[in-house]
Amino acid sequence: MLFGIIVFSISVSLARGQQIGNAPATTIYDAFAGGIAMVACPLGMTALGVTSLVPISLVVDGLVTVALLAGGIATAVELRGTDCGNIFTLYYNNLLNGGLLITDGQTIWLLSEQQIMARCNADKASTAFMFIGLVVSAALLVLGFLFHKRAK
Repeated sequence: MLFGIIVFSISVSLARGQQIGNAPATTIYDAFAGGIAMVACPLGMTALGVTSLVPISLVVDGLVTVALLAGGIATAVELRGTDCGNIFTLYYNNLLNGGLLITDGQTIWLLSEQQIMARCNADKASTAFMFIGLVVSAALLVLGFLFHKRAK
């Protein structure tokens, strides 16, 4: 649940920081993946006491695992080649620049260098937490399946 809260919070913050246009689809999907991870935790804890909920919990854990995997890969692919300390690798990255305004052949960014660098660090942290959450979710899925199978 903690990883879901972190991913959701960072992704919503990045989406709200978009200055021009809509937030990138990857950022919105990351918020969705974090939200699903938050919802899955109480269901999984309830399933510990109510055995009839275990199969539903396993399906939800599988969905969380796939959602975090897809979000982590999509964000990592879009962030490849970026160096948070080198502003020139960040300006044209749609996840980080907050939107571009092109007028008379000139490209204008509304965010400062520090803001773009901060967005880079936040997005990389979110990606790391998605992968950590993926590992935890996959482990819980395997353990839940093994214990459910043994209980039958």
